Amino acid sequence: MLDQIHPDLPEQDPADHNNYILGHIQGHNIVIACLPAGIHGTTTAATVAKDLLRTFKSIRFGLLVGIGGGAPSRTNDIRLGDVVVSQPTGTSGGAIQYDRGKTVQDGEFQRTGSLNSPPQVLLTGLGRLQAEHMTKDSKIPQYLSELVQKSPKMMKKKFSYQGSSNDCLYQAEYEHIERDSTCDQCERTHTIQREARDDTDPVIHYGTIASGNQVIKHGKTRDQMAKELGALCCEMEAAGLQDFPCLVVRGICDYADSHKNKLWQEYAAAKAAAFTKELLSVIRPNRVLGEKPIQELVSVVKFRSNSLLSTGAQSKFHSPVCRPSLMSKSRMLQDRPIDLPVIYEARYDSLNVKDSPRCEIGTRVRIQDIIYHWTEDDSGEPLFWLAGPAGTGKSTIARTIADTLDGENRLVSGYFFKRGEQGRNDTIRLFPTLAAQLSEAIPAFKYCLHNLPETSLRLGTGC
Repeated sequence: MLDQIHPDLPEQDPADHNNYILGHIQGHNIVIACLPAGIHGTTTAATVAKDLLRTFKSIRFGLLVGIGGGAPSRTNDIRLGDVVVSQPTGTSGGAIQYDRGKTVQDGEFQRTGSLNSPPQVLLTGLGRLQAEHMTKDSKIPQYLSELVQKSPKMMKKKFSYQGSSNDCLYQAEYEHIERDSTCDQCERTHTIQREARDDTDPVIHYGTIASGNQVIKHGKTRDQMAKELGALCCEMEAAGLQDFPCLVVRGICDYADSHKNKLWQEYAAAKAAAFTKELLSVIRPNRVLGEKPIQELVSVVKFRSNSLLSTGAQSKFHSPVCRPSLMSKSRMLQDRPIDLPVIYEARYDSLNVKDSPRCEIGTRVRIQDIIYHWTEDDSGEPLFWLAGPAGTGKSTIARTIADTLDGENRLVSGYFFKRGEQGRNDTIRLFPTLAAQLSEAIPAFKYCLHNLPETSLRLGTGC
C-alpha cells in the first residue's frame, strides 16, 4: 500500500528489536513494524510499540492495522471482508480490554481496561471520510486493484474476495465438526440466513473493538461481548497500546467462533490496509506535524497515573507530598542532597543489571502478560510474588518486565538481588535504595525523607 518504499535505516537503537519497512503514503512518512512471526498478544504489541519509540522519536500517532473476528448482531450486519474501525463511544475510547478488570460483590466482573481516544487528527479524518462515503464510493477497491497490478502473485495468495459461499455465519451454539480446518463437514442448516448483498464493495463499521490475550473461538462468548460491550469485533493486540495514541483498523476474517479458519485472512488484511491508506489520503501531512510526538505524551501520562507503578499500588499511596500546603516546602528541599546508604549496583539502571540476560522474544509470554496486567491494576494487590527454584528464570523475567515498563516511562524504582555479591544478597539496604530512586523520580518525595528522623533513614542498615 506504500506509494513509495524508502531504503532501510543504516542503524537503529541497539535496544530496538523490531524490523521495519519505511515509505510514504499520500505525503505521510510511514514506519511499518510487524509483530514477531507467530507471536500475538497485548504484551507483544506493547513491546513492539515501545521499541518503535526508541528509534523513531518523532512519531505522532499509530495505526494498528490487521485482522479480527467479527461480532455480527441484529443491528450490525458484519460480513467477512468488512472493515471495523475503533471509534470512541460514550463509555470508551473505541477499544476495550475484555479480560482485564475486577470481581466485585455477587461475583460480578467489572472491566477496567480501555484505550484512550484516538488523536483528534485521526478522528476528524474519520469524520470527513464517513461524510465522503455517503456520496462517493470508497477507494478501497481501487487500492486493491492497484495492489494486484503491482504484485500479480498476490491474487494467487488469496488476496481476493473468497466468495459468498465461503462466508457462513453459524448459530452461536453450533460447534465446528473437528475433522479438518474447513467447514465442509458442518451442517449448513445451522447457518443464519442473511440477505445477499448487491456487490462485494467494502462495508466499513465504526465502533467498539474488544481486545484481550485470549483467542475467541466461541460463538456464545462472542455474542455476549457484542451485547455487553457493544463490540463489533475482537482481537489480541490493541489493549497493549493503552497510552499509545492510535486508531485500530481490523479486516474481518472470521466470526470468532469454533468455525474459525484462515481462508479470509489475507483478503481481510488487505482491506484493512487499503482503508488505512484512504484515511491517510484525507489527512494533511502538515496537520500531523501539529501533533506532539508520542514520546512526550506517553511520558506525561505514565508519570501522572503510575508514579508508584513499581509497587502496583499507586492508588494506595497517600503521603503528604500530595498536599498543596506542603508543596512549597517540598520545592525548597528538592535540591538538598539526601545521604542514604544505597547499593547502586542493585538499581535497574546499573550496568550490572543492564548487561544481564532478558527473556528471548516469544518465551515466558504468559507469565509476562500476567505480571504486566498486574502493574496496570490500580485496585489489585500491592505485591506480586514470583516464586520458584533457583535458576528457573525469575530474575530474567523481572528484568524483562522492567525493560518494558522503563520503555513506557513507568518504572520508578527497582532493586535486583544477587546471591554472593556484597550488599545485594540481603535486604539491609533495600528500602534506602528504593527511597533514593523515588526521590529522584518524584522530587516532592524528598520532603518525606527530609522529615524522617536520622535513625529511620538508616533503619536496618547496621549503622
